[in-house]
Amino acid sequence: MLEWVTAISLVTIPLAIIVGLLRTPITPAALDIALENHSVSPLTTQFQLYVALVIMLVPAGIMMFTLNAMRQLFGFYRQSQVLTERCAHLIQRIGQGFVFLAFVRLLMRPMLSGLLSLANPPGERSISVNLSGEMLFFAVLGGFVIMIGWAMREASKVASENRAFV
Repeated sequence: MLEWVTAISLVTIPLAIIVGLLRTPITPAALDIALENHSVSPLTTQFQLYVALVIMLVPAGIMMFTLNAMRQLFGFYRQSQVLTERCAHLIQRIGQGFVFLAFVRLLMRPMLSGLLSLANPPGERSISVNLSGEMLFFAVLGGFVIMIGWAMREASKVASENRAFV
């Protein structure tokens, strides 16, 4: 069932993003709402808005990568391939996706705040940095999942050796 849920998510998430982009004009006001009132300057150029939009889509891309690794892992589990090198590698990729998501979210705020305040006159430009519990959670969770993947890799090697003896 989890394999189906992740497969459906891999289709519906991009569709939802595309529909949202088609229905919402790319304006400073719309981006201000998407950034949770980050105070986008009305002087921001259209090019800056599109670059900001691309930056804002990066976490969705990382989540798609991570969901696809989960889908593959669940597919192997459905086939009763649990203690294999491929599964261990996928578990590590899932953990790496979570760590990378935390890292990207940490970098996004300064990048967006700097980019979207470039149109402001000198002295009114700003760069803001934010570290949230969510970022910390994803980093720790990702590290934990990477360690599980490492342990699974070692276990798969032992299982492979045991199968060779039998």
